Amino acid sequence: MKLSILKLSFTCLLLTACATVPKSTVTLTKQVIDEANSMHNLNISLVKQLFSERKARLSNFIETKYTPTLINKYKKLLPDSVNYKNELSNIIKSILPVIETKKDSLNNLLDAQEKVIISKLTNNYKTYSKASTSLQNLINSIAKVNATEKDALLAIDNLTGNKIDVTKVEDNLNDFLNKTSTILNKLTPIEKLLK
Repeated sequence: MKLSILKLSFTCLLLTACATVPKSTVTLTKQVIDEANSMHNLNISLVKQLFSERKARLSNFIETKYTPTLINKYKKLLPDSVNYKNELSNIIKSILPVIETKKDSLNNLLDAQEKVIISKLTNNYKTYSKASTSLQNLINSIAKVNATEKDALLAIDNLTGNKIDVTKVEDNLNDFLNKTSTILNKLTPIEKLLK
């Protein structure tokens, strides 16, 4: 019975050597991950809004500046013999396909830029998401080990009636391991000399 209690105590001591994580860390990391999800969605929305505004500014520019400038340019190219006021509707009809082609080309360029940025954001988010999921799993695992450790220590206390000081046994084992490590480090140069 005492040997099994000693084995159980030793196992618990090994567990206590592991890092402890407060229970709130599990909740906190989950909240950070949820916040990152929200931030990613917000980033995508902001990029879409930015490019929507750029497209609106492009349309405004084409309607208020580019088209009038282009029409004036064509007016100057017309010979004086042509009464452009009478022919203005025909002139505009011939210019509109050129304007629409230019507008479509610029909008396609904006669409391509938007897709590249969203793709980069999404790839970065996927990488972050994988890392944060691994971290969350690690923290959950550590929290489970901590809970198991507490349960084991409580069981040892109940079995022994608090006769075994687990902390003292752990300190003695740590001292022994440190001394052993120091001795082994001193033997290493001697071993090299013997080779």
